[in-house]
Amino acid sequence: MPPTSVLPDWFEQAIAALRAGDVEGWMAIYAPDAVHEFPFALEGAPRELVGRDAIKAYMSQLPSRIRFGALSNVRVREAGDEVIIEATGHHRRIPDDAARELSYVWFITLRDGKVARFRDYMNPLQLSRSPTA
Repeated sequence: MPPTSVLPDWFEQAIAALRAGDVEGWMAIYAPDAVHEFPFALEGAPRELVGRDAIKAYMSQLPSRIRFGALSNVRVREAGDEVIIEATGHHRRIPDDAARELSYVWFITLRDGKVARFRDYMNPLQLSRSPTA
């Protein structure tokens, strides 16, 4: 299937929850035994979160660190229970209100309509680089 620029409804709702600081709303996408991976995590940061409780504990820290904004350059490919999403996130870092653009590539595997595996290829160094305009 060719790529589209339209996020799946379930993912758009989850992203909207993050923008609102609603971690519970984001967590609604996950299966109880879901795995969320960060293959590019910095040393000392988690590379894999197993289960909703571990994912929620991690995600609950984010609203105090980053204010999620709009996504641009969205490309979505769906094939059965596999979804690949590429996007650029336009966010603000909470401590200093610095603008940050983060490049994302997400590989998502669904099971019974819930996220079973979420591979989050985000470069964490983009959070610490000089602010963007």
